[in-house]
Amino acid sequence: MSRKLIVTNFAYGTGPYLRTTELAIAFNDELEKAGYPRIDIIVPLVYGENQRKIMTEEGLLSDEVILDAELGGILEKVFYGNGNYVEYLKKWVAGFKEISREAQEYLLKKYGSEIAVELNRSPRILYGIAPAYSASFGYFSRMFKELGDRKASGIAECIEKEQRMIVVGYPGLFSKEGDYKVPPISLIPQPNNEKIDKGIFITKSGIPNLERLYKSAANFGIKIYSNSDYSPALITNKNILLHFARAGWASIWFSMLAEKPLVVPEYDPADDPEIYFNNKIIEKLGIGIVYHEESLEELLIKLDKSADVCRTINKEILDRWGTLDGTQYAAKIFAKDFLKKL
Repeated sequence: MSRKLIVTNFAYGTGPYLRTTELAIAFNDELEKAGYPRIDIIVPLVYGENQRKIMTEEGLLSDEVILDAELGGILEKVFYGNGNYVEYLKKWVAGFKEISREAQEYLLKKYGSEIAVELNRSPRILYGIAPAYSASFGYFSRMFKELGDRKASGIAECIEKEQRMIVVGYPGLFSKEGDYKVPPISLIPQPNNEKIDKGIFITKSGIPNLERLYKSAANFGIKIYSNSDYSPALITNKNILLHFARAGWASIWFSMLAEKPLVVPEYDPADDPEIYFNNKIIEKLGIGIVYHEESLEELLIKLDKSADVCRTINKEILDRWGTLDGTQYAAKIFAKDFLKKL
């Protein structure tokens, strides 16, 4: 193999860079199994030392992972932060071509022809350097079509058409007939048997106005655990009654695989519209509910059957694919196709 670098490309937020790095490491595992050497992985450092800290805690930093702050700065120009989504969307539509060109020029200048493959999770720009493989919850071009935004849908279609292959995690949003579907492209929950008090786990990122839920939990003598102080691995503990989180796919899939009911905030019109569609599918599947100011007691009644629904879906996934690990499954598909071209 003359070229020796993987470059990753992902959407905004914590989950995408973590899951894409895991995909790249799994891809390397597949190369190694096939008798090829592992290759270094370029990960854009978008969120500075916080990203480095989280990746360290997740065990994703090693000698083969290169954190590139300059590439991260380029991606950040078209990323959604804490502001209004409408303003972000205007910025992305207006800057897509220029920022894609800037990223491509930077990669060519710094790494030349060393980049062998691009591994993505719902990318927002194009690198155009090497064969691109993408893993996602679905096609965000269709989401923009549903919203009637032709410009954004056109850009999303442009990105999707440039992917050599796209796999869609199941269950997900907006798939297409004939898709390569795979199990959830998620961190796989591990059993947690710590002795803890009964409580709920709250992933605080992106969730405002939870004071009433905190108070309700306290009134019922329930302890609150959060990602500020505890690892999400605690969610699998038998004494965690439910998981409260913004409805991103990292949280949806993790809760489902952990067989733990998910409670999500109502959609805020200023937020990413993906969350609107995600909230709907959570309730449609029956794996959780949208929070409407209920007391904790009312939530537990409404969630009575959610854990059983999660178990049923997980069994369906195991029966269909033989594994719950969509990251490893996707890596096998991508590596097999990639190696055919060598």
